[in-house]
Amino acid sequence: RRGAGVRAGVGFFGLADTDFGKMGKKSRSVFAVGVFAMSALVTYNAVAFAHGHKSVGKLGHHMDSRLTNFEDKHDAFSFEPRVVAKAAARGAGGGDGGGGQTNGGTTGTTGDGVSDDVHKKFHHNTPTEEKTPSVSAARKRVSDSTHEQSKQSSSESGNQLIQSSDSSSGDGKFHVLLTANDSAYQRWQSRVMYYQFCKLKTQFPDSALGGFTRILHSGVPDSLMDEIPTVVVDTLPSTIDDEGYVVLHRPFAFQQWLNLFADKIPEKFVLMSEPDHLFIKPPPLVATQKAAVAFPFFYIAPNDPKYKPIVDRFNTANAPPESFAPIGSSPVMISLASLKRVVPKWHALAIAMKKDKEANAAFGWVVEMWAYSIAAAQVGVVHELAPHFMLQPPYDKTLRVGKTDAFIIHYTYGDDYDKNGVFTPGVNQATQGKGGWHFDKRDFSQRAPKKGELVAPPANSGQAIAMTIDIINEAIEALPNWGE
Repeated sequence: RRGAGVRAGVGFFGLADTDFGKMGKKSRSVFAVGVFAMSALVTYNAVAFAHGHKSVGKLGHHMDSRLTNFEDKHDAFSFEPRVVAKAAARGAGGGDGGGGQTNGGTTGTTGDGVSDDVHKKFHHNTPTEEKTPSVSAARKRVSDSTHEQSKQSSSESGNQLIQSSDSSSGDGKFHVLLTANDSAYQRWQSRVMYYQFCKLKTQFPDSALGGFTRILHSGVPDSLMDEIPTVVVDTLPSTIDDEGYVVLHRPFAFQQWLNLFADKIPEKFVLMSEPDHLFIKPPPLVATQKAAVAFPFFYIAPNDPKYKPIVDRFNTANAPPESFAPIGSSPVMISLASLKRVVPKWHALAIAMKKDKEANAAFGWVVEMWAYSIAAAQVGVVHELAPHFMLQPPYDKTLRVGKTDAFIIHYTYGDDYDKNGVFTPGVNQATQGKGGWHFDKRDFSQRAPKKGELVAPPANSGQAIAMTIDIINEAIEALPNWGE
């Protein structure tokens, strides 16, 4: 696909008659990279103009990210100009604009796109004993003893295991499952996520938050084994080439967890999550044995006519169109029984679709998410949609979606403001000597943010990104051996 892009760029810039044969190998490579960069810049500006943004004088800061470290499929996908522009135009998760996302096939929804049944369950089951305090106003640290009480060590079937302990029977609780690899990029995000989880679980002891397990799919233990409840599972077999798409290991990681560890937790429901998810309020247990609950993504559209031929080829069970949901594999709250039905099909489809040229070209870095949606439909696991499940700053500003409190912040998009506090998506002026403010987790793909490095965003940036920075900074200050 990269070669095709270069050829298209050559034609666009009137260089079709260039004699590449007279160029040396190094010259051709440099030339190709230059044309690719210029093509990307033109595409970026075209999309920006279409959505009312000014042009940019250089490639957006997102474009030079190191893709090889990415575990979260959104990391690569969400900085594509077309996705940034579309998210800005509609609000990444429905945001303050009243929801925006519909549940693609289910009936009986409220104005914020949530099915009536899910809406009632969220409102009736949310903890009400106290309001979630802002992180900046609540600087209570999670003590070492809290961390120690939340985990126990053992060894099972040759795999390293540290499971989150819970004295309850698991009734009314869900277990958080985090998948991650052992890169520095993943480690610091995982530490922040678990710190915040422990904090909320301490503040809301009667909430539905149960145990926590990090599924480390690197095949070997890492330096966080004694800090975060962890199971170590294998990477994909060497016979399966992931082609640099590390997300392909995610379904296989869940398959191994189900086979080796699922019967060791007391909860009957799990929440599948990722390292850049921050809990800001404990979600209630809204999944049932009959239906899972998931966040809808606007770029997962199984019923879009242009994708129908691809979806139909992989829909070997002939699941009806209305059964396909616009979801990925995270965040998803689901029963263990339903997860056991979905995962084998999801694992097989993710590999098959990644290897399929047409599917891979169409879905790219989110092909695994498409595989989950198609798999769930084929095995008959219903997913109800909850747009307020998650916020995605900077496009979600407040801590609510419509009139409903959100539960998770997903900090996958870059955040940029000029020196006057004007939102400039994809244009980083902060590191160009022009003032402004900038945050993008990809800037820390090789190391963790340093203490004091993340400063507060502009006042008009919104509560969601402000709370994100507060949570990360609090964890940095509280956790030992930060950055190691």
